[in-house]
Amino acid sequence: MKQNTNMSRIRISIGLLTCVMCSTGAHAGGLDPFGTDNTLRRDTKGLTDPLGHDCAVPGGALSFPSAVNLALCRNPLTRQAWALAHQQAAALGAAESAWLPTLAATGDRNRDYGKHADINGNIVDTPQNSTDAAVNLTWTLYDFGGRTGRIESAHRLLDAAAATASSVVQQTVRSVVQDYYGVVAGDASLVAAKSSEDIAAHSLEISRALQKGGVGSLGDVLQAQTAYEQAVLARLQAESAAKTAQGTLSVELGITADQPFTLAAEPVPTQVPELSARMSDLMAEAARQRPDLAAAQAQRDAAEAGIKVAQSVGLPSISIGALHSFTSTTGVPNQNYNQIGLSVTVPIFSGFSATYGVRQARAALQVSEAALEQVGLGVTLDVWNGYYSLDSANKQLTASADLLKTAEQNEQVSIGRYQAGVGSMVDVLTAQSALATARQVRIAAELGWKVARAQLALALGRLSSADPLTETSNLP
Repeated sequence: MKQNTNMSRIRISIGLLTCVMCSTGAHAGGLDPFGTDNTLRRDTKGLTDPLGHDCAVPGGALSFPSAVNLALCRNPLTRQAWALAHQQAAALGAAESAWLPTLAATGDRNRDYGKHADINGNIVDTPQNSTDAAVNLTWTLYDFGGRTGRIESAHRLLDAAAATASSVVQQTVRSVVQDYYGVVAGDASLVAAKSSEDIAAHSLEISRALQKGGVGSLGDVLQAQTAYEQAVLARLQAESAAKTAQGTLSVELGITADQPFTLAAEPVPTQVPELSARMSDLMAEAARQRPDLAAAQAQRDAAEAGIKVAQSVGLPSISIGALHSFTSTTGVPNQNYNQIGLSVTVPIFSGFSATYGVRQARAALQVSEAALEQVGLGVTLDVWNGYYSLDSANKQLTASADLLKTAEQNEQVSIGRYQAGVGSMVDVLTAQSALATARQVRIAAELGWKVARAQLALALGRLSSADPLTETSNLP
C-alpha cells in the first residue's frame, strides 16, 4: 500500500507498570512495590531520614542534642548520603523487577490520501484508513543465575549504601561535637582573655600608683604597660577565633555562617573516672558495630555476586513470549491473531567478552577483599588511638583543674606582695602569664575531653542521632 506525505500517525508504546498506572502517572514516582525503602529503613536501624522533612532552626539557646538533630537534618553531606542510599534502594527495585514479565502495547492510526484500487479494481481517489494494534508480553523464565546474581548484588550494594549513610551520620555527630564545643571553647577563651586584660589593666594601675607614691619605678610601669598591651592583642585574637568557630559550627549545622545563635552547653566535670574496659572487648565491639566496616563487607559480597552475573553472560536464557495483534484497513478484511512461543537463546561466540568479564569480576572481588581488610585494620587503629586519647584526656582534665587552681592562688599572692612592697613586678607578670596559660590549658583540656569521648564512641560505632550525649558519656 502506497502512502503520501500527507499522513498523520499516532504511536503509543507503554510498559507494564505504566499501563497499570496510566490514570495516575503523575504519582508513579512514589510507588515502591517491592518495599525497598522499608529495607533501607531496616538496614539503617531506625535512623531518622532527613529527606522530605522540615529542618527548621529551633528557637532559643541551642543545646547539644538539638545541634546534632539539626545537623543530621540539614547538613548537605548527610542528606547526600541518604539520597545515595535511596538511589540504591531504587536500583534494587529495578533489579527485582526482572522477576516480572514485561508488557508493551503499540498502536498505529494511519490515513492515506493517495489513489487506491477498490475491490473492483477501479482506481479511486478516496482516503484510506488503517489501524494497527498489538500487545506483546515477554517473560524470562530462567537465565542460569544472571538475574538472581544482579538482585543479590543490588541487595548488597543497598546494604553498603545504608551502612555508609549510618557512617556519615556518625561522622556528622562527631564533627558537631568538635565544632559545638569548639564554640564553647572559643567563648571561654574570649572570657579568659578579657579577664587577663582586666588583670593586666589593674596591675598597670597599681604600678602607676606606686610610682606616684615614690615606691614603684618607671621600669615597673613600662613592664605593666607592655603586659597590658599584649593582653589587649590576645583578646582581639580570641574574638576573631570565637567568630571563626561560630561560623564553622553554623556551616556544620547546615545554616549560613552569618546566622546568629547561642549555645546551652552542659558544664564539664572537674574529674572523671579512669577507663576500665579491656582493649580486646572494645575491638570486638567495633567489629560488630562499625558501619564503615559493614559497608566494606557489603561491597565485598556485591563483588562476589558480580561473578555470578558475569558467568551467566555466556550461558543460555529461556523466555516465554505472547502477542496479540489486530489490523484494520479500509477495503481489506480485518486481521486478528494471537501468538505464543517459548524461546531459548544460546550465546555461541561473543569475541571472548564473557571470558574477560568473568576475569574482571574476579579481580573486582580481590580489590573489595583488600579494601575490607584495610578498613578492618583501620578500625583497630581507631579504637587503639581513641582509647588512649581519651585516657590521656581524662588525666589532662584532672591535672588542668589543679593547675588552674594553683595559678589563681599564685596570681593573687603575687599582687598582694607587690602592693605590700615585698614583691616585684616581674613576679606579678610571671604569675599573670602563668594564670593566662593555665586558663587556656583548662579550656583545651575540656575541649579535648569532649572530642576524645566522641572519637572513641565513633571508633566503636556507638555514635547515633538518638541520644549522642548518652552514647558518649557511658564509655567504659
